Amino acid sequence: MTSTSTVLRASDPMLARTIPSLDGIRALAVVCVIWGHGAATLPQSELVVALRAYLPGGYFGVQAFFVLSGFLITTLLLRERSKTGRISLSGFYRRRAYRILPALFVFLAIVTVLALTGVISGVGPRDIISPALFLRDYWPLDGAWWTGHTWSLSVEEQFYVLWPLAVILIPRAVAVKVLVAGVLLSPVIRIGTSLLPFVPEGAVTYMFHTRADALMIGCLLAYGAGQNWYARILEWIFARRLQWAVVVWLPVSWALTSRFEGLWMYTVGYVGDALAVAIVIVWMMRSPGSPFGRFLNWRPVVHVGLISYSLYLYQQLFLTNHNDTWFGRLTVGGLLALLLAAEASYWFVERPFIRLRVRRERAKTTRGAASRRVDGHSS
Repeated sequence: MTSTSTVLRASDPMLARTIPSLDGIRALAVVCVIWGHGAATLPQSELVVALRAYLPGGYFGVQAFFVLSGFLITTLLLRERSKTGRISLSGFYRRRAYRILPALFVFLAIVTVLALTGVISGVGPRDIISPALFLRDYWPLDGAWWTGHTWSLSVEEQFYVLWPLAVILIPRAVAVKVLVAGVLLSPVIRIGTSLLPFVPEGAVTYMFHTRADALMIGCLLAYGAGQNWYARILEWIFARRLQWAVVVWLPVSWALTSRFEGLWMYTVGYVGDALAVAIVIVWMMRSPGSPFGRFLNWRPVVHVGLISYSLYLYQQLFLTNHNDTWFGRLTVGGLLALLLAAEASYWFVERPFIRLRVRRERAKTTRGAASRRVDGHSS
């Protein structure tokens, strides 16, 4: 007789080899970032002000990226351990380096050249060094606009350094409890950090230790996949159609953010919005055939998700009032220039390095297999 847990594992879309809708969710996240930065460059009419207050912006896009990162990285680590019986830290860090570093370093090189040639201003050495070392979430908090967005990439990279060790060292059941405790304690951590005399106003928004709850919620999604307790929670939510509460929650939360700012965000907003993102992720993975699910899996939307990292990197150069050329601000020219830069980064930087990594991993696997065959014959 097939056990309940086996049925749950077989039907859980998060355990499938290819998880539906994730690239589409990435696309929506980066569009939120583009809108959030670009809307600030538009004439601030009553309509634009209202749209900025009630439409998801850059903050929400970053929350979505954090939840996705926690979920995907934990899923990959757990799958590796299930398949091979262990997790290779060197392999994990190597894959992350191939994925993240080339596009980032090319972007930083372009910013450096633009600064040295006087095309952009205000860029100092620390504005290049801190993103390269993934410290931009802590230093400099008053840095130049052009690399300011890399604070969120720094948060994710610090997570990538620490979390694989935790997955290896902490048993699954204990890890779930630790993650839940971390999420519950996160408002206290944010408020405590904001009260420290040496922390600048607003800095809580950018720091790893004050924004890690969204990553932890993503990790919980991965740990729950295929587990009975997790399936029961989801069935309870979806049987009562509580996923639609997200549709109400998000605009209310954004309005309260505009009204109360840090008081709302530090206590309820960050956690609530991350949980809402998590519900949307699960909802769309469970319903790829729904109208919205089909939209997320539509090829043009998936492609935007595939180039989302490069879009994230380069939007800072174009969607700003600091760029007063024809390809600056939220204009047709600005969006076209951003799209061309992101496509170039994806096709000429990201993809070649991903292919290089794959080739090297295959060559290493082939050499290892050949060595084992030689050892087997010699014995």
